Amino acid sequence: MPVRAVIFDLDETLIHSKIDFKKMKERVIAFLEKVGVTRGLLNTNMLNMEITSLAVEDLHRRGFPEGEIRLILSEAEEIMNRTELESVNEASPIEGAQETLKALKERGLKIGVMTRSCHEYAEKTLTKFGLRAYVDAISARDDVEEPKPNPRHAYHMMKLLGVKACEAVLVGDHWLDGLCAKEAGLKFILILRRNIDLKMLEGCDYKVAGSIKEVARMV
Repeated sequence: MPVRAVIFDLDETLIHSKIDFKKMKERVIAFLEKVGVTRGLLNTNMLNMEITSLAVEDLHRRGFPEGEIRLILSEAEEIMNRTELESVNEASPIEGAQETLKALKERGLKIGVMTRSCHEYAEKTLTKFGLRAYVDAISARDDVEEPKPNPRHAYHMMKLLGVKACEAVLVGDHWLDGLCAKEAGLKFILILRRNIDLKMLEGCDYKVAGSIKEVARMV
């Protein structure tokens, strides 16, 4: 089937993020330890999803009721949201992002943005750099119960765009984007911005782009 939609990651794919992830993790870990998570269990070298997953497991072991755990996770999410929003003024657009989105829209393709950042942050950064006008749908961390790399996030994004997996391509700069694409049955374009072991993408239908400027040609 021909491609009908292109789904983009946000940070370091469409915009240069200035989110202080170390500060975010420090804040979240301090809060989680304050409310009862075992001290020393969590550290800032972990991915955010590892921190929350281990925290939930620990709280279960310690006998916290489900309702209280949900409230704790909600507050941890608010801490993450606040840290992301603090960075909006420092963010900057990726060179070629606007031109790429414009070119894809002119070909009649739908554009989605799927991010592990919060929805408000995505809206503000995309609007700030003139990218929001090209985007048909946004699916952020707080729009779904299980954000990427869980494939359910991609399924939600495809539902918003009204397309099937065989009609969409995911574009991102991290192996976790590739994992999400693989699990959801999407083709994947990796924008190579960091040292990534391509073995992490085994089993994924992917191509590698040197910059976002190559994406329109590759779709």
